[in-house]
Amino acid sequence: MTNAFAAFGRNDLRGVGRDTLLAGMFLAPLVWIAMVRFATPPVTRLLAENQVDLRPYYPLILVGFLLLTSAIIVGGVTALIVLEERDANTLAAVRITPASLGRYIGYRAIIAVLLTTVYVIGTITASGLFPARHLPALIPIGLLTGLSALVIALAILAVAKNKVEGIAAIRALGIVVAGLPLLPAFIDSNWQLAFGVLPTYWPAQAFLTASDGGTWWPYLIGGIAYHALVVWPLYRRFIRAR
Repeated sequence: MTNAFAAFGRNDLRGVGRDTLLAGMFLAPLVWIAMVRFATPPVTRLLAENQVDLRPYYPLILVGFLLLTSAIIVGGVTALIVLEERDANTLAAVRITPASLGRYIGYRAIIAVLLTTVYVIGTITASGLFPARHLPALIPIGLLTGLSALVIALAILAVAKNKVEGIAAIRALGIVVAGLPLLPAFIDSNWQLAFGVLPTYWPAQAFLTASDGGTWWPYLIGGIAYHALVVWPLYRRFIRAR
């Protein structure tokens, strides 16, 4: 297993280095961090002159620009890499090697979850807008966001047959998974749970609740349960389609 993961990792580094699109998607969070860190304070001061306080909306800004986009970027890149390797018949070759397709998918899942967690912790911490006392909560919330990235990747693979269709699916899903989960913040009723069909709803709500000092762990537990139910059928569909 260790040798298989090392081989897959070396192949990924070569592939991302050659593909400017994938490299650009990985570097995009640096731009968003700069926007949030350096644009938010002057905008806050400008609005304060007009008796508008932007500070209560800082958690929502972090969710929209950093947390949810981390899921769509990592999930999208993961799906594009798999589509590219399928077109290159890499998946067919993996089937007949000791590594096996199951280990390949396991590697992709672990990397997606861990990379998203690093993105969430790194970008939100670097933003300077998240209270230091809440930083420990970023670890489980980041892992939950990683599960969302995995669901996004499998969903793209379920509808896309090639890399071009994969890019189109990322754009379409980006609106859904990185936009709609922001709406429950403006809904003060149990109807907001209807957005729970979106995987990114759960980490978004966990983060917003943690930022307010509320009890956020029910969203963590609910999110884990939801993702577990969704990942399995999407994984089975991917295996059958291959």
